[in-house]
Amino acid sequence: ATRITFICPMTFNSFPLDVQVCLFQVGSFNYDNSKMVFNDEFIADESQIRSVLDYSVKIKKLPESMQNYVAITGNFSVAGFELTLRRKVSHYIITCYLPSGMFVIVSWISFLIPPDVVPGRMTLLITVFLVLVNIFNTITTNIPKAEGLTAIEAWVIGCVLFVFGALIEYAGILLQMKMRASASLLAHKKPPSPKIINNLNNEIPLQIVSHTNGACKKNEESRKPKSPKVYNEKLRTAKMDLMFLVLFPCIFLIFNIVYWVGFLYVIPASS
Repeated sequence: ATRITFICPMTFNSFPLDVQVCLFQVGSFNYDNSKMVFNDEFIADESQIRSVLDYSVKIKKLPESMQNYVAITGNFSVAGFELTLRRKVSHYIITCYLPSGMFVIVSWISFLIPPDVVPGRMTLLITVFLVLVNIFNTITTNIPKAEGLTAIEAWVIGCVLFVFGALIEYAGILLQMKMRASASLLAHKKPPSPKIINNLNNEIPLQIVSHTNGACKKNEESRKPKSPKVYNEKLRTAKMDLMFLVLFPCIFLIFNIVYWVGFLYVIPASS
């Protein structure tokens, strides 16, 4: 038996959805194809193929277009086989794609939390954002190097951008609420007019407080219904959250279609 070792050039731009095609070609460079022609009768028994790599291995006959090697000195006949390495994606789907996609879906729950509940909504978004950033850092340290972004890096960056978009949307709502509160405060602000008694060059405000009347007044104010303006503001923010609750899943669905169709069909076909 003879063991042959050969080098296969690989590109990892589509990692972990990449498919590597390696050609094994042997021939004579002393005689061109007009003097010597190799007839390939190689048959691969797939049941005997064992792979300890991260790929599923498929061996097939060398294509006819690759059975002729063109060199400066002439054309030479070659024989060999084509080795196709298709990476096993199930591990990466379970450890990366599925968790990161679920975290994006969890971030949409923030649209159901009232904007007034700042700690709950902000804690949810910040936690999901930091978890996705941690996943991205872990991936970049454990994947093979490529010229640009790999497929898995593009996926995680897309998930991070979706959560960041939810944070920006909530920041916009808080900014609108702050501006409305400031405008309302300026509109209802009146100059103070306390009664002052000047006694021994000291200014003492005269305040007559009736605890009974004050308590009754406080109870009456608490029983008053909310003004239509406050109700309209809350309705406006609720409509905005509802709009983004519908918009974000639609955009994420489009992102998934473009991503999976592109990396599974379009890019391999073009390469």
